[in-house]
Formats: sequence, C-alpha cells, structure tokens
Amino acid sequence: MISGDRPTHLLSLVSLAGILALLSFALWPVFLTSLGREWGLSNTEIGFVSGAYFLGYLLATPILVGLTDRIDARLIFLGGCAFGAVGCLGFALLARDFWSAASCWALVGAGLAGTYMPGLQILNARLNDAARVRSVPWYTACFGIGTGGSFALMGVLLIYADWRLAAYLGTGGAMLAAILVLFLVQPCPVAPLPAKKKKRHPLDLRPAFRKPVALGYILAYGTHTYELFAFRTWSFALLVFLGSRADGGMGIGTVTIIVSLITVTGMLSSLLGARLCLAFGRHRVIALIGGATALVSVIVAYSLDGPVWIAVAGLWVYNGFIMLDSGALTTGTVEAGDAYDRGALLAVHSMIGFGGGALGGPVVGYVLDQMGGASMMGAWFFALLAMGAGSAIVFAVQRHFWRRIG
Repeated sequence: MISGDRPTHLLSLVSLAGILALLSFALWPVFLTSLGREWGLSNTEIGFVSGAYFLGYLLATPILVGLTDRIDARLIFLGGCAFGAVGCLGFALLARDFWSAASCWALVGAGLAGTYMPGLQILNARLNDAARVRSVPWYTACFGIGTGGSFALMGVLLIYADWRLAAYLGTGGAMLAAILVLFLVQPCPVAPLPAKKKKRHPLDLRPAFRKPVALGYILAYGTHTYELFAFRTWSFALLVFLGSRADGGMGIGTVTIIVSLITVTGMLSSLLGARLCLAFGRHRVIALIGGATALVSVIVAYSLDGPVWIAVAGLWVYNGFIMLDSGALTTGTVEAGDAYDRGALLAVHSMIGFGGGALGGPVVGYVLDQMGGASMMGAWFFALLAMGAGSAIVFAVQRHFWRRIG
C-alpha cells in the first residue's frame, strides 16, 4: 500500500482514481441535445438537469467532506464511488424524462462530492506541508484530465453507441476507482483536535466563516465554478451549432476531439496560474485573472459570428483563462485552514463552489430560451456574456483582498 512517504506515487494513484470516478462527467453535456429532443425538454429544463448534478454535490458535501475531519477520507472516497456507480446505473435503467434524469444525475453529482474533495483530503492527511502545497495544483488540474477524457469517451459513444452504454461505463469507472483506493492507499488516522476544539461537531462548518481570507477564496471559487461549469455544460452544444454553420460542416467526431482537447489543456492553465500566484501573490494574480477572463468572454462572444476557426480558437483561449485560477483558489483555501478544520473549510468551499456550478447550466439555458433558442447566434452571444459575469465577480472579490492584504 502507498503512504505519504512516497508523495509522487500517492498523488498519481489518487489522481488516477479521481479521473476514473469522473468517467461519467460528460454524459449529459454530450447527449443533452439528442436526449432533450427525445424527451421534449426545453433549454431551461436541459440546464436544470445539468444543475441537478451540482445540486446533488451541494447537498452531499456538508456530510461527505465535513466528515473527513473525523474519518479517514479514504473511506469517504469509497462511499462517493458507491453513490456515483448507483447514480450512473440508475440513469441507464430508469432515465426517460426530466424528473428521472435529474434525480439520477443528482446522485452522480453526490458521488463527485464523495470523491473530489475527499480525494484531496486523502493527500492532505498523508503529506507534509511542502509536499501538500506542491500536490494540490496537480491534483485539481487532473480534474481537467478526467473531464476531458470523459468528453472524448462520451463523444465516441455518441457516434458509435448510445447513452445507456455511456452510463454503464460510468458505473464501471466509479467501481474501478473504489478498488484502487481500497487496496492501494494505506489507511491513515485523522489529525487530533486541539483540546478546545474537541466539542466541535464533525458537521459544524462555522470555522470557514471565521476566516475571512478563506471565505474570500471560497466566494470567488463559487463564481468561478458557475462560469466553468456553464462553459462545460454548453460548450459541446455550442461547437455543434458552430460546426453546422461551417463551410463543409464540422462533424460530431471533430467537435468531440476539439472539446476534449480544450478541456484537457485547461489543466496546463491551472498549473500556470498556481505558479504565478506563488511568484506574484495569490490575491493579486487571481484578481487580474478574473478581470482578464471577463474581458475575453466579451471578445469571444463578438467572434462567434466570424469564421468558425476564429470562434473555436477563441473558445479554446477562453477556457484557458477560466482555468487559470481554478487550482489557485482551492490552494488558497487549503493554506488558510488548519489540519483539524481543513475538512470544514473544504466542505464550505465545495458547497459554495458547486452551488455556483448548479446555477451555471440553468442560467445559460434560460438565456438561450429568452434570446430565441440554441439555433440563434444572438442567443449564444448573450450566453457567453452570462458566463463571463462569473469572472467579473472573482475580480471584484479578490481585488478587495489584494488591496487590503496585498
């Protein structure tokens, strides 16, 4: 079994398990157009099914992440894999309309709550301070690999198979992730609470609200995640729309490759943002990234009506800017916490973060419906502006702490 004495091996193993647990992530974003037509859903309802994933995450997080202060996160990770596997299996067998799809997809989201931040807590509990700071950006960046790999797999299944097989493969990914963690990650006792903290309930999340710096990162993460998952939910559909307007067309296979590459290369942006924060100050860099990303969203919105290759390049750049502060915000929250309350901070970090993610898909879907539908260029223009509003708020929040703290 692998312990914290081999930080690189542990990071690689936990990251691989997290990637496998994310295998189902793109099932709905890739199949939403075809299933929306089959089930007679509006764009707003499609967005709400997407939001159900993050709502499930939000509801499960206080329990599953909060308990990592008292229970080995390895066990929580196994429970998260079980939620994800059952949700995917239910989606394959039961989903046939808005409510059944949203219910099963929420359960898959609850599974992510039990794997993503608990996976980080597996590392936090086993690594020393220096190894932890180095590992967090790499671990969070692997979220991009997992989601990018999911888009690639689901895109291939969209062409050659169907959504039920995609859901079954998502079930298998969650089960394989659980096997890796169960048999290869060494158990570890949780950090003891200081005497004055022993009365704190394991689900008491108030420590996060007593640390203003941590709360600043958490609030910024919420609006960052709103933008990120609005983009992840609708980018496949947007590129299919742009492809239909391209000379000679741009097929589903091409769109799948583009979306997968856009998502995976976002990992490099996350690592770059983390490095910039270490060199020039976390609040300063995140504030500047937020302002620049909001500006890029406006530029890309105007580029949509031009040549398709310019629009695709613009969306690629926009995703890179969105991802620049992803790892940096989570690292900021981790650094602001102590060993005995880091689970509480990460629980609130995840709740607010993925609460924002739950809003991203429905908000963009609503904007599309109000502006004429997903077949209208003008509707996508305003959809991108709605996404970019998230980074504008990141800029405002982090600029406050930049000016106050430096």
